[in-house]
Amino acid sequence: MEIVLVLIILFIAIVLFATEWIRMDLVSLMVLLTLGLTGLVTVEEAFSGFSNPAVITVAAMFIISAGLSNSGALGPLGERLLQFAGGSEPRLISAVMGTAALFSAFINNIGATAMLMPIVLSVTKKSRISPSKLLIPLAFGSLLGGVCTLIGTPPNILMNTLLEQYTGESFSMFDFTPVGVVVLLAGMAYMTFIGRHLLPRRKSGSLTEVYQVKEYITEVEIASSSPLDGQSIARSGLERDFGIKIRAILRGKTKFPFPHRNRKLKKGDILFLEGNPESILKIREKKGLEVVPERDNPPPPARKDKGNLVVVEASLTSTSEMVGQTLRDVRFADTHGLTVLAIWRRGAPVVKKVDHVVLEFGDVLLLQGPEERVVHLGKEHGFLLLGGVSPVSYRPKKAPIAILTLAGVIVLAAMGILPIMLSASLGALVMVLSRCLSPKEAYESIDWMIIMLIAGTLPLGLAMEKSGAARMLADLIIGTVGPMGPWVVLGAVFLITFALTEVMSHAAAAVLVAPIAFNTAMDLSVSPKPFFMAVAVAASSCFMTPISHQSNALVMGPGGYRFFDYTKVGTPLNIGIWLIATLLIPLVFPF
Repeated sequence: MEIVLVLIILFIAIVLFATEWIRMDLVSLMVLLTLGLTGLVTVEEAFSGFSNPAVITVAAMFIISAGLSNSGALGPLGERLLQFAGGSEPRLISAVMGTAALFSAFINNIGATAMLMPIVLSVTKKSRISPSKLLIPLAFGSLLGGVCTLIGTPPNILMNTLLEQYTGESFSMFDFTPVGVVVLLAGMAYMTFIGRHLLPRRKSGSLTEVYQVKEYITEVEIASSSPLDGQSIARSGLERDFGIKIRAILRGKTKFPFPHRNRKLKKGDILFLEGNPESILKIREKKGLEVVPERDNPPPPARKDKGNLVVVEASLTSTSEMVGQTLRDVRFADTHGLTVLAIWRRGAPVVKKVDHVVLEFGDVLLLQGPEERVVHLGKEHGFLLLGGVSPVSYRPKKAPIAILTLAGVIVLAAMGILPIMLSASLGALVMVLSRCLSPKEAYESIDWMIIMLIAGTLPLGLAMEKSGAARMLADLIIGTVGPMGPWVVLGAVFLITFALTEVMSHAAAAVLVAPIAFNTAMDLSVSPKPFFMAVAVAASSCFMTPISHQSNALVMGPGGYRFFDYTKVGTPLNIGIWLIATLLIPLVFPF
């Protein structure tokens, strides 16, 4: 009965993770409480995830990564590394992936992606290469680089902790490096010679030459004095003269989506216009149109001592307090003195009143307002500015301290002087005490969704082990492919893990497959180390969907990608890494 109950909880959790009907951290909390209420684990075991060494280590690494980012320690290095590539697209792809991998081997993947994205966008402008050709390689490079060290990504830390709990053995800091480097080089070769031809070449607008501008949906109202009043869409000249399409008309409470070209326009109509911001800003003057978001929330007048009004794109990061809320909920215009003209999400403009849109991680907002307010938004409120304004101020004097702190954490853990949990926690404390970041910034740098996710799913792994569900699933794997030998069984475990990680968090996938991997190794009477390594590598092989990892989601808006762009480019990469890792891991970690 317990096995059936655990498997039902597991199935429901996977469905909820995949569909995102409920936030992932809330799903994990529901799992935790369900396990405790049903008695599948004790109360202490249900909440033991919050004190698990892996959870503490992951939180500490978020703080260390933020300290490095705030000091600006890695930004200049990233710029220099990318300069060596020149203007060649293949060399730039290799340089972008290699630089992202170098950074993400020692800081969290999303931090490496966010730090390098403005630099990469600047490179695309200078090289006249579409940003869509470099941003997926940036995200993939960060994912591949995370595999290369123990601290590079949460699944590595989790697998090390769980291996120690199951067997008393552990991975050292650079045990992941031989497999990780080979997988990284294979991924770079694929993207440089094959994958780049599968990447879309999405055009960008020309609002300025500085930032990557896409086609947005902007609300405008036809003024009473507008020459468009009484004209048909065909005769309005919007598409012919300005390259703008009318996606919908709101007349009173009636909405006309994709209106026919013969439909007449009337004063007071709200038009949802699709086009680049430069065209929309021009048309409002020549055709008597009023931008609705700007009308409802007029920007404050520019002050000479505070800089001019700018129009710029900003991407919403996972640490922003605005995720899950609407602009109206947070009183965005009143609080920040900025107007949101339009929103871009998951490769497409949002055809909806901007004040009513529930914001999500990865959304790109087209902002208008004073430059210093835009910079403040990027620095204090979890927005990644995509060019067009002065860069967010860093603390360059703290850069040597930040780099030495990271080096100290690596040395202490690699030489076995301190466990990784202690060395990472010490490093996080040094970052705060040395003022590389403030205590407030340290707390805000932690991705609490990931922390809750890991802490909530760890008891499910424990319940699978205690109830015998993990043993049953392991026996099923052995019964299916066991006669073909441990190499094939390892490949099956790898395949299961990376299939799960495409539709749910990579950390959660690793936690759920770990007890199955252990029991599979025990059934085969072989070392569990190669199986735990396979789970770690597979959990980071999340290239096929934008929702499989935050790095993928972060570049989706700025790159103008659509959902299946990732599937087209990422599927061959996933299959290639599956085959390479399955063959390589047992050579490095024998059965």
